[in-house]
Parts: sequence; C-alpha cells; structure tokens
Amino acid sequence: MARFIFISPIILVCFLTIVSKTAYAGKSSKYKPAAKIISFSGNDTITSILNENFESGTLLSGWEQTNDWEISGTEAISGTFSLKHSVKSISSNSILFHSINADLNSSDIEWSFRLKNGNWDPSSSNRFWFYLSADTIQSDIVNGYAVGVNISGTSDLLQLWRIMKGKADSLIVQTDLDWNASTAAGIYAKRSSRGQWTLNYQKAGESISMDFTGRDPKTFSFKNIGLLFDFTSTRAGQLWIDDIMVNQLPSELFIQKLLLINSGQLSLTFNKPVNSNSIYTTNFRLYDENNQTIAITQTQLAKGSDKSVEISFGKTNGIELSLSVSGITDLSGKTMNPDTKSFFYSFSPEVGSVLINEVLFNPFSGGVDFVELVNVSEQIIPVNQLMLASRNDTLALKQIYPLSTEKRYLGPGEFIVCTKDSAILSAQYFNHNPESFCMMKTLPSFPDDAGTVVILNDSLEVLDEFSYLTKMHSPFLADENGVSLERISLNKPTSDRNNWASAAASIGFATPGLQNSQMESEIEIKDEITPEPKVFSPNGDGYNNELKIKYRFGKPGYMASVRIFDAIGRQVNFLVKNESIAQEGSWLWDGKSGSGQKQNIGVYIILVEIFDQAGHTKAFKKACTLTDRLD
Repeated sequence: MARFIFISPIILVCFLTIVSKTAYAGKSSKYKPAAKIISFSGNDTITSILNENFESGTLLSGWEQTNDWEISGTEAISGTFSLKHSVKSISSNSILFHSINADLNSSDIEWSFRLKNGNWDPSSSNRFWFYLSADTIQSDIVNGYAVGVNISGTSDLLQLWRIMKGKADSLIVQTDLDWNASTAAGIYAKRSSRGQWTLNYQKAGESISMDFTGRDPKTFSFKNIGLLFDFTSTRAGQLWIDDIMVNQLPSELFIQKLLLINSGQLSLTFNKPVNSNSIYTTNFRLYDENNQTIAITQTQLAKGSDKSVEISFGKTNGIELSLSVSGITDLSGKTMNPDTKSFFYSFSPEVGSVLINEVLFNPFSGGVDFVELVNVSEQIIPVNQLMLASRNDTLALKQIYPLSTEKRYLGPGEFIVCTKDSAILSAQYFNHNPESFCMMKTLPSFPDDAGTVVILNDSLEVLDEFSYLTKMHSPFLADENGVSLERISLNKPTSDRNNWASAAASIGFATPGLQNSQMESEIEIKDEITPEPKVFSPNGDGYNNELKIKYRFGKPGYMASVRIFDAIGRQVNFLVKNESIAQEGSWLWDGKSGSGQKQNIGVYIILVEIFDQAGHTKAFKKACTLTDRLD
C-alpha cells in the first residue's frame, strides 16, 4: 500500500488528485499502519500519529463507541472500503472516537480526511462534524475543536469551531464550501503551536480551495479524535469517512510567557526545551519606555526546567519595560525568530493603591461571600503580595489569608473578586466577570450584621479597610440576602458610610468583577429617559420588535416605577414596580398589557417615576408609537 505523509497543502493537492475515486482502482486492500518518524531536510521531523484507510475490511482497531458504524465497500469513498454509518430506522446521533496522544502547545498538528454524505442536504437535524481534538469521548461535555457542517445548527458552510462543554462555543474558521447533497470532499486542517489555524478542502474532481485561516490560542487536553453524525431516520446510514491522517510536526521555538519574579528578576517560558548553550546575556536586551537599556547581569536555565530561562537585571526607574530576545535555539539546533515582550514593572503594593470596591457579607441561601478590590494606581500589582483579613472585637487583625500563591497581576483600573467558590457566584449573579475571580482556599469570616474587611500587603501594612453594618443597606429592600454593598466613589473615603449603597435590583443585586451599578460619575450627567425606537412594531419580524426605554440619572440610589398608558389615559402595563436601579440602564416593553394581551397600534405614554431615600421624587413622560397591528 502506498504511504503518504502530508506536510503542506501543496502535497495535499497531489495526494487528493492521486486518491480520487477513479485513481483508487489499483489500491491494495491490505491495510498497513504507517505511523513512524520520517526525516526531512536538516533536523526537521514529522510524526504520523494516525493513518487509517479502513482497508482491513473488518477491524475497527483503536476505535470506541463503534456500534453505529461499519467498514463497508458500499459506495466507498476511495479504495475498497470506507467507514460507513449503519442504517437506522430512528432519529438519533452516532459518535465514534479514536484515542490520540499529542500536544497542542509544543507541536504543530495537521489533520486530513475524506468525507461524503448521501443524497440529502444538511440541516440542523441532519449534520455532521469531525472532532480534530477532544478531551473526552462524552460528546455532551467534550472540549476541543471540530470541523463540519451545521455544528452550531445554523450554517451549511464547512466551518471550524471551538467546542466547550459539548456546545459550539466560538467560530474559528469559515470556508466558502456550501455542503449540499451527495458532496464528497477531502479536508485539510492545521494548527500551529501559536494557535494559528488553516483550513482548506478539495471537492471530488475540483482543484484545492484557497487557505482559510483563523486564530485561537486556547488549548485543551488532546486525547481523542472523533466523528459525530446527527440524523433523522431517512438520512441514517448515509455518511462515509475515509483516509484519516493525523501528523505531528516540529514547531518553531517561541516565548509562551514572561513573568516578573521580583524587582530584579524575570522568567521566560518557551513552548519547548531550549539549548542551554544558546543562553548568553548578549541574546537579551532589556529597556524601558524611553529606550534606556537596563543592564542584564545573568541568564540561566531555571532550576528543574528545560523550558524556562531566568534573567537577572539591574535597577531601573521605568514603568513599562520591553525585553528583546534572539539567538536562542531548541534542542535540534533551530534558532527562534527574534521576539520582543513588553510588561509593566511594579513594586510591593502601597497604601491606597488597592481599594475595597464591593462587599457581599450576607449571601443568598447556598451562596458565598465575596470582596471585590480595584487597583487605583498606575502600576501593575502582584496579587500574591495582597492579603485579606478581618478584625476581632478589640479591632486586632485576625484571619489573615493571602489572595493567591500563584503569579497573577492586577492592572490599573482592574477588579479582582475574592471568594471561595467562583462557580456559585457565576450561577447566582448574571452581571459578573469570571476572569476577575480569585479563588481563595480560605476566606475571612464576615458576619451578616456587622464586620470589617481589611486589605494588606505582604508586609501586613493596611492598604484599605471597610467597616460595614447591615443597616447601611437601602431601607427599601425587603430582604438584604444576596445584596452587595457597592462603593459609590473611588475619590471619597472608604470609611464614609454615605459612600456605600445597595447594589441595584435592575442588575441582579451585585456586580462581581464589573463596574458598580451605583458608581458615581465624575462628569455631570443630566437625568434623561429615551425610548428607542420611538416607533416600534412587535410583530415578530425581527426588526424593532421591542421598545427599549433607556435611562440615565445624575446620581445613584434611585427607586423606579414604570407605567404604560394608552392615548386616552388607561394604564395598560405596570412595567416596573418600585425597583432599585443602576444609574444607567434600560427596560424593555414588548407591546403587551400586564396580562399578556397584544395592544393595538397607536400612541402610548411612558411614565417613569423615581425617588430616593431622602424623599426626592421626579417624574418623566415620554411618548412612543406602536405600529403594525398584531394579528
């Protein structure tokens, strides 16, 4: 049997031309595995991880969940046999996986396979895709990447998607191949270790397509490849796949991560082992934002690692530093392309550089406390140098715990949310930013009635602290459970009780990791209500189906009621009833009454009434037009 190894789309063109249906007449029916390492020019190598053409005729060796699949000579794509879906008389889905051992971080990977469907047009009910990588064989929870048709259920174009928890999560590459009935095509995909994706195809009897590209540096555990077919009973048994190949190629050497260890040392982590003999101080240049060179005093491999290089350097007054690297080689002798990495240079957090911005001390039932901090300095702050604590009855510090033992940084203006369970926060608050969450093994205890939150640096110097009482919450709240206290202004003292307010109901009673709902603006804001669009048509055509009532107020802490009246003054909907609101947001009206009845076309009046704790009230009237009668 002829053995082929793909190293470029050009070779793929030749291969797919050779293996066209007519050219396979003389192909041997005896399958011979071709996984091996083949030497190319210089020190380049390519590893064939999988080469499967199903010419054994009967044996599906290495494949799992094979009950719905068979090796068949019926309408084989190429050669004598192809893998074919078994005929079923039900609507269902069938999956098939083969274990693969490869590393997306340190190697370039390429895949190729040939795929054919029967005389039916794909749809959201009849769709298929090939898992290029999968971390599990359980399709409902799988993470990885897939190429196919209608992966998201909305397009017949050949696409490459990132899969998260079994669902189409992010479109990486889209081609111009509109997959129709009785389509047969060879498909080629490649991913570089930097996360650059390339996808092309060749339909039977046609030339190879252009390259379609995308980028996604995210990686998952690469344990399997596979095939999924979602079908109705009339399409069962009408999907074929053949000539599956997976190759691992040597990747270029590049810097994956730069980490500032302390004021005079940083660490570079490469994507693969480096040659220690290439680590000279002259291969590195460190300089500040004014292009002033900073002396590098020593470079060496990090202890216990062949991928990390530690660099010691002299004093600097710079804030934003850049490191240029060149001349470093991998173990095969290949030299990296010159690269430059920039980073912020900072020291231990100082008093007032980090402020307490939001606190949840009385969570929902089954919930968890959280403390949100914000970096108000102009420097990046090492999170591992921050501590969270509380105070006892004598005001002495107690329960002092580090935010994190891992290397992590808090940039200027960024939030970090300290909690014991980020999953619970994500589930209970729809306004949140999971990337800001910091999972602490132990969180200080913050009682429901009163307590003190203290933030320290690693020298136990108090950076900020906040003593709270449950009565600081809005008196309009029926229940304080699950409602956070938000800081109103970053410029007013943390100790000022008037600088704190209950998070608005309109945003879900807390904003972990996001700007506070009651944040005071430094710019004077005029109170305003704006209906958009002023003429709307809730007829389900997808255009102007809802009225958005946008609001913006000059200060936080308002309660609001919103009512809708028809042209003769009859109330048709009490849209919002005494709800605490953010300074800025919107409400939606779908053109129905409070009981769900569709309203006639005509002019409607929006009445917005707001009031605060001091008894100040305001009312706003705006008109809108409902058009296109709802039948």
